[in-house]
Amino acid sequence: MREWLAKQSEPKYFDKEHFVKLGKWKTPRQEENYKSNDKSLVKEATRLAYEVPHERLKLHILKVLKGVGVPVASTFLHFLHPDKFPIFDVRVRSSLNKAGKWNRSAGDASDNAWLEYVDIMRDLSRRLGVSLRELDKALWAYDK
Repeated sequence: MREWLAKQSEPKYFDKEHFVKLGKWKTPRQEENYKSNDKSLVKEATRLAYEVPHERLKLHILKVLKGVGVPVASTFLHFLHPDKFPIFDVRVRSSLNKAGKWNRSAGDASDNAWLEYVDIMRDLSRRLGVSLRELDKALWAYDK
């Protein structure tokens, strides 16, 4: 997926095939919803989410696509902007909760929870000197 995106010219976006693949990777049970999205809407929504600077708006744009909630939207944002956005994962939130860094329920997948999570993960990534993806994988493995 990263190689495919790297070959794209600016602005980056997902075509329907890659949208469905990445969506299935994050949340397989939504596959039929992912497939039911119009290919031009997928391209336009993911392109807009890539370009718009406002973080909450990025999330809302992606959520217009069928099957896309906050965790799946966060995955698309991570692949579009790996240095800016972590993947919003319940296992990672559970690890953060155990460490006293997350004061919400691990199951809270609201927009506000995601914004808070992004700030926490960016801060930890910066302080620990690791990428968001490295941090995400480590916290995921710790919970598992």
